[in-house]
Amino acid sequence: MMSSPRLAAGHPPRRAWAAMLAVLVAAGLLAAGCGNSGDAVATALQARLLSTADLPAGWSAVPVNLQAARTSAPCLSSLGTRPKGLTYRVASFVEGIAIPAATEVLATGPQIQRTWQDLGRALARCRTATLTIAGKKATATIRPLSLPHVAGVSSAYAWAFTTGGIQVGLDLVLLQSGGYAGYLAYSDLGPPAIATVTTFADAAVAKVEEGSTFRIPDTVSIASVPVRTAHTTLGDVGYRAAGTGPPVVLIMGYGGTMEGWDRRFADTLAQHYHVVIFDNAGIGPTQTLPAPLTIDAMANQTSALISALGLTRPSVLGWSMGSMIAQALAVLHPGQVRRLILCASYPGNGTTLRPSQAAINALNSGNSQQVMGVLFPPDQTAAKNTYLAAISSYPAAPAVPAGVVTAQGHAVDQWWAGSDPVGQQTARITAPTLIADGTADRLDPASNSHALASLIPGARLTLYPDAGHAFLFQDQAAFLPLTEAFLR
Repeated sequence: MMSSPRLAAGHPPRRAWAAMLAVLVAAGLLAAGCGNSGDAVATALQARLLSTADLPAGWSAVPVNLQAARTSAPCLSSLGTRPKGLTYRVASFVEGIAIPAATEVLATGPQIQRTWQDLGRALARCRTATLTIAGKKATATIRPLSLPHVAGVSSAYAWAFTTGGIQVGLDLVLLQSGGYAGYLAYSDLGPPAIATVTTFADAAVAKVEEGSTFRIPDTVSIASVPVRTAHTTLGDVGYRAAGTGPPVVLIMGYGGTMEGWDRRFADTLAQHYHVVIFDNAGIGPTQTLPAPLTIDAMANQTSALISALGLTRPSVLGWSMGSMIAQALAVLHPGQVRRLILCASYPGNGTTLRPSQAAINALNSGNSQQVMGVLFPPDQTAAKNTYLAAISSYPAAPAVPAGVVTAQGHAVDQWWAGSDPVGQQTARITAPTLIADGTADRLDPASNSHALASLIPGARLTLYPDAGHAFLFQDQAAFLPLTEAFLR
């Protein structure tokens, strides 16, 4: 799997996502009829809004264009004329270059509490709304949302809609404290994590009440966690870690950086597990290994990372080349692998059915559309776009050196040919093993998964129809529950 490209052409640009979060402002829930003066009141409001100093690493402020988005809903028509004299301020942020995103609005002035009570009653009656975002319309469904108790929160509502083939969830949390009222709108790919929305709402309320910086922890997402360096017996290894619970190590594939992991996939696992992602040898801050590079050498370096981090028998999930490394790890260091998940994997005994040269050329093309074309089937545009949006949350990673990609290619060829000595020893794997792939994988014919399942004692095999090499992200709604059940 090649290093994943950033947000590709055809995606809503950064400002469009910010505008999406401002739709309720543009709808006139607050903006119409409210003053936005530059007086002392407005300055005081600005000081009580969340700022980049309060947000996790990787979040940045973006401008809000109130003309770029509108909302129309009959349920809001009862709001009537808003009182004059209200002053408001708006702040909007994104993680990475697209999504997740957050917008906060804060207002004060005569009858502000009554205005917010009317707004809450109107929203409670809303079930649908029409959003116009950068000239494109989308129908949103709306339902009341239950959050854990957050002081100063009067009500919350979950909005869901699709734009550009991407499913978006927007949680709207109404805030009130003293003479201030406002809301926090947090959007993500699909329903936002309740714990994350609650954390942001807690921070917003604390900032309103205290007027001082309130730091949201980086651990709300693995994309926000800074890259750290583990000093191992086989050199430094760059990694990120998030979540608490039993450890799970994710091993990236051919030519990929750790930023190729769909953050939704990693973040979901991190709700119950301590998830570690890292760069393979010669990538990012990770030390190169002596030539010639082999799958076994990369497995040994992974073992050294597990030891350096003090992980006790982690479960291991490898994708593509990463699944070969995971197999070798389970053979060479069986005491370090509790459970093994092999995604889009290959046997190493010389029986591998290789992908077509056309598929390999597309993977190595450096063209994002061609690369995505071999990771996702042609009819899975929405899944492809959603994956690209998900990985755009990470800070940009340095390019993988061409020499490293070439060396990895030789290591993979050895494994496929049965020339890697550990590849011949798959039957020695004792860890409970789950093998999974998509039936439409252009880089790994399904027969390879069947062959591998027959080699590993007791292995379970699951194939996903009309899914490609990136099936674990395309069908994560089904694969993640299977993964979590297997890990228990």
